[in-house]
Amino acid sequence: MPFGSGDRAQLRQVIDQLCGLATDLAAVKQQVADQQHTIDRIRQDTDAALTRGLTDMREIARDALTRTDKITTGRLTGIGSDLAAVHEALTRLDNRLQAETAGPRESPADPPGPDPEVRTTSQAAPEPEPADPAPQPISEAGDPPEPDQATLRAAAGISAATLHAHRDTWEFLVKHAGTDQHFHLPAGVQDTEGTILARVSGPSLVAALTSLHHVSHTAADPGTRAIAAHLHERLSETVRAILTRRHRGDGADPVRIVIDDRAAPDDRDDRDDGDDGDDGDDSER
Repeated sequence: MPFGSGDRAQLRQVIDQLCGLATDLAAVKQQVADQQHTIDRIRQDTDAALTRGLTDMREIARDALTRTDKITTGRLTGIGSDLAAVHEALTRLDNRLQAETAGPRESPADPPGPDPEVRTTSQAAPEPEPADPAPQPISEAGDPPEPDQATLRAAAGISAATLHAHRDTWEFLVKHAGTDQHFHLPAGVQDTEGTILARVSGPSLVAALTSLHHVSHTAADPGTRAIAAHLHERLSETVRAILTRRHRGDGADPVRIVIDDRAAPDDRDDRDDGDDGDDGDDSER
């Protein structure tokens, strides 16, 4: 026999060891596969979490920027309104202080009459001569006369009007009319290279007319009075045009107020042609 019983036993032992090693190797391979699968799952979950996190972060950042823009715009608008209110309050306080400091206007002194003690009972008091009625003052507090009620009612009936003006003109209007209870800042104000396009409501037009009317009569600075009077006149012209040609509903052009005065185009050539024709007529006559 090539192998004895001892060799066979040793060979069987080697085979058993090899089978054990194969089993252990299979177990190790299974563990490695399980670990690789776990690593893959972790990588996939991590990638998905990072992707979702980045998407959420983008959404949060975009939402934060939008809210910041809205909050900043709203606060700036509120600060502008508060500054306008403070300025208006200071202006009114200054006007009131000036009125109180100046005091009531003194009327000319009455001519001295006879002493009451010397006047006898038989002497009749002379009847006062009729005098021309004195012009009525604005008021003791220095308030201007009331604005035209028909114009205010017509302005209140306007749904919305588009105001076309320079940014400084718009700031002047908001500064002096922003404290009025009926004035509301429009939601969307377009600012294109210093030119403002704002859709103001009828109540805001009423507030602008009353405030500008007051400032044009009471402001201490002549430039402020001039600007307020010009804007009041321009708004009143538009409202009066609506008052004379009133139209309700569709079928009419929207209200547009343009504060942009310019010089008329040069038409000297047309005038020259017209003068030649007039000279020809004169020569024929």
